[in-house]
Amino acid sequence: MSMQAVFCGVGEAFDENLPNTSILVQVKEGRNSRSILLDCGFTAASAFWGCSDDPLDLDAIWISHLHGDHFLGLPQLLLRFSEHARIKPLQISGVCGASSAVKQAMELAYPGKWDRLGFEIEFTEASSRDTFQLAGMQARAVPMEHPVPSLGIKLHAENRSLFYTGDGRLEKSFWPVLDGCDLAICEAFALEGDMPGHSSVSRVLSMAGLAGVRQTALVHMQRDERATHKDSLQKYFDQAQVTGFMPEPGDRVEL
Repeated sequence: MSMQAVFCGVGEAFDENLPNTSILVQVKEGRNSRSILLDCGFTAASAFWGCSDDPLDLDAIWISHLHGDHFLGLPQLLLRFSEHARIKPLQISGVCGASSAVKQAMELAYPGKWDRLGFEIEFTEASSRDTFQLAGMQARAVPMEHPVPSLGIKLHAENRSLFYTGDGRLEKSFWPVLDGCDLAICEAFALEGDMPGHSSVSRVLSMAGLAGVRQTALVHMQRDERATHKDSLQKYFDQAQVTGFMPEPGDRVEL
């Protein structure tokens, strides 16, 4: 069994150079495979299509919260699935309210298309600390501190585990969730400082190190911070007790 994370996008909402943060998680067991797309914002649908080896085979989509850079790419993605004559059912799971929000977005973007997509969509909504199945993987919803209701997600497949924050501030209460994770994909909006509803590079690396995370990927950095300080990140990685890195669109990590 293998698990792979593909970074379709790594940018924040308004980054003109990077697609919105969106990660494709793929699990392969022999000839069988399962895949989940974590978030799909304004600019993420096309990025996913370019990164996936078999986009029509996607099993599930996770929506961490209802900000546009995390779910408003779904109308484009769903309609493209329809144009390619997808028949495989799709599971969409996420924060409470996701079902109605996606349907409203679809109706606004492409009126009348929802009932003519040609494939079944199964919605499930998660609450804080729920455990559930997503594309055959064991999943746990984790509440994040953010201006709107937001959930991180921890995925397990046999002896592999991955945690994705979506947007939100990491707290010490996350240590049991992060404990021993093979990969934590965390929003790090700035280098330093405490910001309401957001994490920083220093906070993420400190907590990931204390929790024994094997690798930590920093995403969703504020565009000006990333442009100005990207080269200085190495000192943070060198001082951390965890392997940290800042992925680029298209990067793949084997767990």
